Amino acid sequence: MSWFDGVWRDVRHAFRGLRRSPGFAAVAILTLALGIGVNTAIFSVVNGLLLRTLPVASPEQLALVSTREAVEHGYSAGWNYQIWNQIRQRQDSFGGAVAWTVFPQAFDLATGGERQPADGLFVSSNFFSELGIPLVAGRGFTEPEDVLGSADGREAVISYGFWQRHLGGAAEVVGRSLLVNRVPVTVVGVAPPRFLGPEVGRSFDVAIPLGAAPLVLNEPQWGGPAGRSYLAVTLRLRDGRSLEAASAMLRGMQRPIVQDAMPPNAIWGELQDMQMKDPFTLTPASAGTSELRRQYSRSLLTVLVIAALVSLIACTNVANLLLARSTARQHEFSVRLALGAPRNRLVQQLFVESLVLSGLGAAAGLTLARWSSSTLVSQLSTWFDRVVLDVSIDWRVLTFTIMVSVLTAVLFGTMPAVRASRTTPGGALDSLADLRSRSRTGHLHGSLIAAQVALSVVLLVAAGLFIRSFEQLGAVALGFDSERVLVVDINTSRTGVDAKNRAAFMESLASAVRAVPGVAHAAASLNTPVNHGVTAVLDFTVNGRDDR
Repeated sequence: MSWFDGVWRDVRHAFRGLRRSPGFAAVAILTLALGIGVNTAIFSVVNGLLLRTLPVASPEQLALVSTREAVEHGYSAGWNYQIWNQIRQRQDSFGGAVAWTVFPQAFDLATGGERQPADGLFVSSNFFSELGIPLVAGRGFTEPEDVLGSADGREAVISYGFWQRHLGGAAEVVGRSLLVNRVPVTVVGVAPPRFLGPEVGRSFDVAIPLGAAPLVLNEPQWGGPAGRSYLAVTLRLRDGRSLEAASAMLRGMQRPIVQDAMPPNAIWGELQDMQMKDPFTLTPASAGTSELRRQYSRSLLTVLVIAALVSLIACTNVANLLLARSTARQHEFSVRLALGAPRNRLVQQLFVESLVLSGLGAAAGLTLARWSSSTLVSQLSTWFDRVVLDVSIDWRVLTFTIMVSVLTAVLFGTMPAVRASRTTPGGALDSLADLRSRSRTGHLHGSLIAAQVALSVVLLVAAGLFIRSFEQLGAVALGFDSERVLVVDINTSRTGVDAKNRAAFMESLASAVRAVPGVAHAAASLNTPVNHGVTAVLDFTVNGRDDR
């Protein structure tokens, strides 16, 4: 009989043994499912946030344009439209270039009445074609749509999820008209299901060409030198060109890029100097950009370690169960040895049984992980930020689960196998040997229980510290009275109010709110005291002077 035939016979024997002991099988599989499932769920989130590459063509060739200071301090550099326009004109020196807005754009799709929010994205006209994203319907954007103020820019590519949720997956979606911030746009394409957007942790509903941004946002100055600097720019490197060589080439273009992007006058002189002194640099962008990654990478790795401790506790539980079961099977092992079975066959059989048990626990754990990983991601979402991660099972998650399953089988299957290898052929008839066997088993049980208690104490202490930290964060004085406060977000740039009259309109609106019965105070502000770390840099003009 070959080795494979022997293993296959042991597998069948293991399933028969589990059927004969349904209570033991249910408890052991459930315990392993919890341990393996928790580890797989956490790793799925780690994989989606830290390891998974963008579903685009040759993601390893992508490099994000940043600055040395931004890289050293761990944040993403933002560029305005003029800087992007200059880089785009020089993209032939590389393999291509794309740009998109890194901050979420809160689009309003309502035709009137209550607001209908959607997650928006402004992208360069070559965004989908350059990244090699195959659209499931329609087409991407064309170059004229990237020109500021172009009439061809009123077009949109929608995400697959938005197509299914809000448009019912209608086959005639291409050519359909949408109102985005009261501006009519035409749907020209639908993105594939796996592409959630270039920023990991966020998804988009509607993508619009950069050329239409001033119109959709009702900000005529958006594309000028004073425009907002919140564009991410990514280059595609040519085959064989290293990241260092491309960075050096980009630094050589830095001075003409900045000079051409900003008029050489007193207003922009200081900003020019700042962008000249901070060297351009490139960072790998195969996994996309992600503010969420910077915030939660360490925390997720810490939680993964905690999940590993939970898995160890599960292993000790199952090891105790198997030890008790092996003690009850001493008569079987003694008889088999007396009939001439080699000891290594007993050890092999027990390890195969451990692998079968671990495999069943892993299968149940994968089912648990698919549900719990999505739940974990939903817990990261807030009213301000909707977190979306691709936590689907891929080869990394499967490999991780298989490795955890095998390691788990080795951990909880070693002691029973060693215990069975010490069985003597006449052990079933020797009462003194049986007492000694039970004594050794009792010592092993005690050691496993001690290890389990130790690991549980470590987890309890860690959980207590986490709870205490949350309590202290909740008790931090904010510096203002947050009781009975209602915050209403109003964007006057997307209304019919003229830009010169918006400040007066907001003040009149605050006065009207103060007159409502039950309202003690009302005020208007650009930002609330605690607003997700959002800051604003504003230009102002002094009467009688031309500078700012």
